[in-house]
Amino acid sequence: MRLVRTAVPLFAVAIVVLVSTAAGAEPRKLNAREIREALTGNSVEGTWGNTPYRSYFQPNGVILYKPRGGPRETGKWRIDEENDLYCGWTARLGWQCYEVYRDGRTIIWGVPGSEQRFSSRIVAGRQL
Repeated sequence: MRLVRTAVPLFAVAIVVLVSTAAGAEPRKLNAREIREALTGNSVEGTWGNTPYRSYFQPNGVILYKPRGGPRETGKWRIDEENDLYCGWTARLGWQCYEVYRDGRTIIWGVPGSEQRFSSRIVAGRQL
């Protein structure tokens, strides 16, 4: 009986330590292989500026982008292997590349050389 009384508080302390450690973790920058694995065949949803959107990353390098209230756009995507960057192309904006960070299911797009960041959430499969 004494063992049970001791084990429960130790278990509770272990849970608090694990949760605290996970909550304080920083998003991790992904390399080219990890970016490809996270995005290929999956969708992301988030807000870019003030506009909610969804994107789907086809395995053939085509990206489908749909802002809320706007028309669906088709573009291209690729990975810059040398610099570990995601690059996307649309007729409206041309090629733009981003650093990619991950924190669980959250993907954070970072503008290289700036502190500008945009968060989104990975959604499995085609959700567009």
